[in-house]
Amino acid sequence: MYKIMLVDDEHIEIETLKRFVPWEEMGFEVAGTAKNGREALSRMEELSPDIVITDVRMPIMDGIQFAKAAKKRWPRLIVIFMSGYDDFAYVKSALMLEASGYLLKPLDIDELQERMLKVRQKCAEEERSRLSSRALASQYAKQLLQEEPPDAVENELKEMLDELLPGATGVYSVMLVTIDAAYKPASDSSEPAQAKAKVLQGMQRLMADAQALPFEWQEDRLVVLAAPGEVHLAEQWHAKLAVVCPWITTCLYPHPVPLSQVYETCLHLQQFRGRHMAKHGSGQYIEATPAPSGGADRHAAMVHQVKSLIDLEFGSALTIDYLAEYAYLSPNHLRMLFKEYTGYTVLEYMTKVRMDRAAELLRDTDMKIHEIATFVGYESASHFGAVFHKRRGLTPNQYRNRQPGHSAP
Repeated sequence: MYKIMLVDDEHIEIETLKRFVPWEEMGFEVAGTAKNGREALSRMEELSPDIVITDVRMPIMDGIQFAKAAKKRWPRLIVIFMSGYDDFAYVKSALMLEASGYLLKPLDIDELQERMLKVRQKCAEEERSRLSSRALASQYAKQLLQEEPPDAVENELKEMLDELLPGATGVYSVMLVTIDAAYKPASDSSEPAQAKAKVLQGMQRLMADAQALPFEWQEDRLVVLAAPGEVHLAEQWHAKLAVVCPWITTCLYPHPVPLSQVYETCLHLQQFRGRHMAKHGSGQYIEATPAPSGGADRHAAMVHQVKSLIDLEFGSALTIDYLAEYAYLSPNHLRMLFKEYTGYTVLEYMTKVRMDRAAELLRDTDMKIHEIATFVGYESASHFGAVFHKRRGLTPNQYRNRQPGHSAP
């Protein structure tokens, strides 16, 4: 069944939808409800709905604002709007957000059922497409193992991908690894089969809560693939597998990476994932990619990983020790590398991300200042206001009131 979240500030509307629509008969279940867009956004990770049916006009955060924010993080989310107003401006906004429907209140149950059957068909088609892509990806992995990739590996791989996956689901991420002759498994045996078993064991622990990626073994080589959507969905992934390279269109590993490095990275990620989940819950995911063999490239990759973690977890109490542990670095080494590669100190970058997100919320939502402060990681609204003023030259209220559509009370 596909999961639905119902969002409306009128309790009677929610209860009517829950009681009088035959959801289960149509292949749906109501996973939960919310009374405004902000509450709905906060429940997305908990409920992981496939579809959200939301009222348009609600206090605090309306349906359009919710959909904009939710679609950024969950691009596959299907949103259906409902409203008591035949408002062209709202209809236009809904169409721009690629909404799957706009229903007028009072709802016609037959019309709603007809709409939901079309949505179910769309969900099923997307699921079949993903399954088909995975099958094609497995075929592609086997082809990669038939012969050593040539020097022009990137162009050839992209050509093959275009043939196998024409346009539909995006470019697949690819990584090729080989068994390092110097690799010694914990058993002190250098048998390739045991080395493979060790790596697979580490990978499977990381994949415990997600569907297995297409991968193929041949002698001493392994190919692993993942679609962009598969590695991006927060509700499915707690960590990217250490063997997935996310930037085939700009960079593909030109040299095989030793399995010893992959295995060690898998183990480290597994330990880090456990600590991260205990600290922040299981709804978030961490971007984690293996470092290329060169020193400078490896440092750049580590800094990229830390930036990605800050981009995702800006609202959490991130410390330099926590970030350094994640990047396999000492705190001082991380400070030095981060400044060298980004031009920012770690604190400066974290503050920039938080203030950019705060400015977006001030522009696009009606959240209160203290709510925005908490959302972006500040316990004190006054401290948040001081930092915002220092960076933007305006207080949060002044900034909001200068935006189109806002005016001072």
